[in-house]
Amino acid sequence: MLRLLILVILLAVLIVFALSNTDLEPIWLVSFGWHLSIGTLVLGVGVVALLFGFLIGLIGDMQQRSRARRAEQHVRTLESQLVELHQRLDRLQNPAGSPLPGTTPAQSEKV
Repeated sequence: MLRLLILVILLAVLIVFALSNTDLEPIWLVSFGWHLSIGTLVLGVGVVALLFGFLIGLIGDMQQRSRARRAEQHVRTLESQLVELHQRLDRLQNPAGSPLPGTTPAQSEKV
C-alpha cells in the first residue's frame, strides 16, 4: 500500500512538472535531434523507469514464488517421511502379536 501511495505521489509530481514546462526545446541524442518539451521528456523518462522497475520487481517476485514452491514441495516430502518413520517406529515397538501398552489382550482385539 505504501508503494502505491509513493507511486501516485511521484506520478502526480511528474504530471504537474510536465504541464508546467510546455515550451519546446531542441533535444539531441548523438546525431538525432528533435523538438520536445522538457516536461514531456521528464514524464517519458519517469514512465520508462517505472516500467523498468516493475519488470525488475516482477522477475524477483517470480524467483521468490519459485523458491516458495520448492520449499513447499520439500516440506511435503519431509512430512511424508516423518509419517513413514512414525509408522515404522510403531511397528518396531509393537510387534503384530503383542497388545498395545496399557491394554489387556481382550481390549487390543477390539481396537
